[in-house]
Amino acid sequence: MKIMIVTIPLRDDPSYGIPYGALAIMNYVRKRGYDDLELFHIDIDRPAYEDALDKIVAAKPDILGISAIVSTSYEYTKRLSLDIKKKLPDTLIVVGGNMAASAEILLRKTGTDLCVIGEGEKSFLNVVQRSETTHNPGEFADITGLALVDRDGNFINTGYETALPAKDIWDIDLTDLEKATDINNVFHKVFVDDVPVYEWVAKDPRSYEPHRRNKTFGQIACVKGCVARCTFCHRWDKGVRHVPVDNIMRELDLYIENYNLGFVMIFAETFGNDKRWLKEFCEEIKKRDVLWWSGGLRANAAASTQEWIANMHDAGASCLTYGNETGSEKMLQIMEKKVKIEDNYNSMKWTIEAGIHTGIQLVLGMPGENNETIQETIEYCKYVTTLSSDKNPNDISCNSAQALPGTPLYEYGRHKGLIGQDIDAEEAYLLSISDRNARDESTTLNFTDESTLICRTWRPRLTIEVNYNYVKTFGVSQYYTVLAGNRDFINLVDAHTGTSATELRSGAYIPPSLIRLILSQRFGFAMMCYPVFFYHVRSFLPLMVLINTMRRDGTSSALDLLREFVKHKIRDFFKTDKFLHGYKSLRQIVSKDLGTLPADSLEMKPFRDGR
Repeated sequence: MKIMIVTIPLRDDPSYGIPYGALAIMNYVRKRGYDDLELFHIDIDRPAYEDALDKIVAAKPDILGISAIVSTSYEYTKRLSLDIKKKLPDTLIVVGGNMAASAEILLRKTGTDLCVIGEGEKSFLNVVQRSETTHNPGEFADITGLALVDRDGNFINTGYETALPAKDIWDIDLTDLEKATDINNVFHKVFVDDVPVYEWVAKDPRSYEPHRRNKTFGQIACVKGCVARCTFCHRWDKGVRHVPVDNIMRELDLYIENYNLGFVMIFAETFGNDKRWLKEFCEEIKKRDVLWWSGGLRANAAASTQEWIANMHDAGASCLTYGNETGSEKMLQIMEKKVKIEDNYNSMKWTIEAGIHTGIQLVLGMPGENNETIQETIEYCKYVTTLSSDKNPNDISCNSAQALPGTPLYEYGRHKGLIGQDIDAEEAYLLSISDRNARDESTTLNFTDESTLICRTWRPRLTIEVNYNYVKTFGVSQYYTVLAGNRDFINLVDAHTGTSATELRSGAYIPPSLIRLILSQRFGFAMMCYPVFFYHVRSFLPLMVLINTMRRDGTSSALDLLREFVKHKIRDFFKTDKFLHGYKSLRQIVSKDLGTLPADSLEMKPFRDGR
């Protein structure tokens, strides 16, 4: 039996990490007697679509497993599954990953035969075993962990399979990845022309120690699941399982030996909550003398154990990032972060004081967001970016709230008529966000009571005010000095002026003419280069947004923004209290205030409720 697992493009850029989910399923199935397995890593290699299709058709798999962990993969998944069905009608197509939260759409609108819901190892193995005798989806209805449509057209949800014990999760064989792609894309050099490719590496003096110069960067998985239930997040896993530290270190030692690993990204949705596990992890990774970065830390976990931040630095931590998302207490309630605003402040303060690099991660535009809550977030960013003169004020990851199936945010959008309530409308929405990231405001819905025009001023407004505050605190010379250490800024400068990183670091950098940048409509770059000027003209941001929209999307789109803005102004004149639900968890708002939509089926309810 031939089994092929393909990884679908998640966003517009390739994902260079290890596809742990796909590899874990392959290894689980192989250990139980199925040897003819192949990984096709489309997400990293990005072949032309026709070439990808031809390769799958040539392989003639009996089972094609599609790993689609983000719903932005929908369009590609639909196209591929339908084309495969035309050319290989007997191939059983199984879709897994978080996109399966749209199981009924996948099963009725694409070439998908089965959806694996939740953790996939056990369920996929059972599918493989059953497929030896039948490929009729209805014959799989007794297997737990699946969604399917039977011969009579009934949508069936068989429930979640029991989770694997911690010792068995993320059990992979990297040989599968080596056969599928150039492993140098996964374990890559950190220094290019003596410049680190990551800012967190550049900020850590230990990175420049001679014995690290030729070391590679790679990824290792440590934790599965999350303690939180953020209302915009669509993860399947219920609860948290920490991989035993011995398992992690065996894998890490292998990568150090085989790939010269020296810089590590910790793959974990929740890191640092289990203090006993964290103590053992730090003790062991310190022995390996690697520098590491971990995201997904919860601010309240860091705040409750301040001393452990310093301990992590001593164990090689170069960068720790937190899912802070906002500087507003009100928005923390909407997001169901279950942290206090002081936790956000303290976690960043103590991390920077420990000499560990950290970036600010934000999600803007959740329901209830307004100019007041945005200003609270701006004040938070001002505080963080002036804790140290070495802190780049532009090191802020700023995403718009993107509604993904299986989240309260998505259901809120359906209730408010932003997405639609029938299967055709839902599919139209999935197609609109396909291959789009959360920074793409043109495909991001407006969940707030503010006009879209005003919402689109929030990100540049934040940039302008934060940068100006930094300049006011440390001076413009220091501002350019920290920018010269940022590869994204270096690439922008090189692209638009031809100035090299060496010239930047010499302190001789002169920004391009402001007039030239404005006439060429390089507003983002101009804001970075001229923070003082843009601070004084920030009241003109709506006009800049309109001009940028006209340039990017055409005059009609800009006029639409303007018309909506006028309508909001008229409405605001008659209505003052706009967000009527109160600042509580969006999950409560959806379940209690809005309730279930009449047309929704009971079978889809577990997917809509999420975890």
